[in-house]
Order: sequence, then structure tokens, then C-alpha cells
Amino acid sequence: MDEKFILTSDGIDKIDDYPESIVIVGAGVIGCEYATIFSNFGKTKVYIIDRQERILPFEDEDISSIVAKRLEKSGVIIHHSASLERMEVIDGGVEYELANEDDTREIIRVKKALLSIGRIPNVENIGLENAGVAMSKRGVHIGDEDTRTNIPNIYAIGDVSGHITLVNMGEIEARHAVEKMFETKPLVPISYDNVCKIMFLTPEVAAVGINEQQCIEKNIPVRVVKIDYSVIARAIAMRKTEGFFKIIVTNDSEMKILGMRAVGEHASSAIQAVGLLIKMNVGIEVLSELVHPHPSIVEGIQECVRMLLNKSIFKSSVFKDKLSCYSLVDGVRTNLERL
Repeated sequence: MDEKFILTSDGIDKIDDYPESIVIVGAGVIGCEYATIFSNFGKTKVYIIDRQERILPFEDEDISSIVAKRLEKSGVIIHHSASLERMEVIDGGVEYELANEDDTREIIRVKKALLSIGRIPNVENIGLENAGVAMSKRGVHIGDEDTRTNIPNIYAIGDVSGHITLVNMGEIEARHAVEKMFETKPLVPISYDNVCKIMFLTPEVAAVGINEQQCIEKNIPVRVVKIDYSVIARAIAMRKTEGFFKIIVTNDSEMKILGMRAVGEHASSAIQAVGLLIKMNVGIEVLSELVHPHPSIVEGIQECVRMLLNKSIFKSSVFKDKLSCYSLVDGVRTNLERL
């Protein structure tokens, strides 16, 4: 990593011109965001090396699919299920070699390479071991409980804490840690269940709580409702009908919200209320009865919860593949009939 040809996010901000071509190693959020940025400029040929079968592997397949299709439509080449065997600077550019899943190999030359495979906290040689601060089993994060480490007067916040690595999360943790240092009464612990996240992609992706994939992995029985942007009046008016809302609730009469995914225009503005409901641990009736601004994207959220309550004016028999409502129990999907 010379920050001239093989770059990290430190060096990529200092380039003085659009590279003719770039390969991005890593298909997580940051890698896909930089691929979106450079492909949108239209001056750089972009490649992504993805070790998994699909980009954004921690998210549901419908999200990965819609983002991948837009990237490919913008000319991005995604090396799926590929292993990086070699990368080196040659003749003022970068040459990399891939081993593909079918045992074939590729050698490709580009002008720049961006490594986007994560970072580790800079905690070496600061005396943590002398203070007795315990590290996690992964060896890169400080094991803590509500910002406090195993040593009562030492706190850990931000990326080093081993929780959600976001700027807004680090800011909340920092405030909480300072309050705990000087607390005169017990504080409510930080909740990581309702953290709102934005992925600056095309289309925009926003998330809060758990997704379908996590429900299946943890065997959590849930109900899921999904509505396409193409049936939302504001999206139609803006000619921005690519995307969807998906809400996950408990599979019982209370139907408390566990998570939401929004993909499309204004996605990041649509999840805050759902994040609040998750924190309040209440059901979905309040959203169904709230008078939403019209026309607005968030009206789609209201129709989602109305579908779960069987009160929606949207009929699946009319909109067919634009609406879906189903349960997930033991990993088995069962459609829920809606009138």
C-alpha cells in the first residue's frame, strides 16, 4: 500500500485526477460506495473483487441484487466468488491475478487499486496489557460492557469497542461513556438494536434492526411485508420508482417491529420513525394510524403496516409482484393471504 498506486481510503481522497481504471478489493459497504462514486463520474473503468457469490453479503439478496444490477449497468465489472492471488505495481499501474471458482485464472491491469477490506484498531504499544484490559477473542476489539472495559476506570468507544463501526455510533458511545464516568444514578444502557444506517449507493440503501437473512440464521419466526416503490405516489411523481420498503415484525398478534430495509429515493429519511418504534418496543398500529404527509415516500411504510394488519387498499391481486406479505418460520416462507 504505497498510497500512490495501491490505495486505502486515506490515499484515494488525495488523487488529483480520475484514474482511467481502478480495481476495488472488497465488496462491502465502503467498496460498493466507492464503486458507485467512480462509476457515476463516468470517467473510470471500475472492477470489484468479491470473494462471495454476491456483493453486500451481510444484507438480503434482494438488496444485493438491485445494487449489483445498477453497478453493472454503469459499466462496473464484478468478479464474483474470486480470490485475489497477486497484486503488484508494474510499469506505472497495478496488475492483479484472480483465481475464479471454476479454477480459471485472470490477469488484469488497471491504473489504481483500492483496498477496502476493513481496518483494525490502532491499540498496539499503548500499554493495554499492562493495565489488564482484556481483548476480544478476535484480538482486535476491546471487550466492553456498555462502553466500560473490564477495568472499571477505562472505557472504549467507537470502532475499538467492537460494536457498530459508524461515526454516529461512536459519537453516542462517547457521550454515554463520559456520562457514566460522572454518573450519580444508573443510566439506561446503549441499545444497538435500532441503529439507523445509510449506504450511499445507487439506489440509496437504509437499514435499521435485523434483516431476513439474520432471522433465518437465528431461527427467529417473523412476518415480512414488502412494497415496491412503483406503487408509491411520490416515487411515481419523481420518476424514481426503483426500490422497495421491507419491514420485519414478530410472528404474533403484537407484531413488534424487528427491522426494516429501504432501497430507493429518500430511503435514509424513511427509517427514523421505525428505529424509534424498535426502541420503544411497540407494535405497528401507531404507524398505520398516523397521518403521513402526502405525497411522500414514507406513505409506503404506512401501506406496509396496513398490509400486515389486513387494512391496506392495495390489492396483491392487482399489483401482483409489487406487493408481498409472508411469514418465515424455521426458514420456511409461507405467503399470507391478504384481501
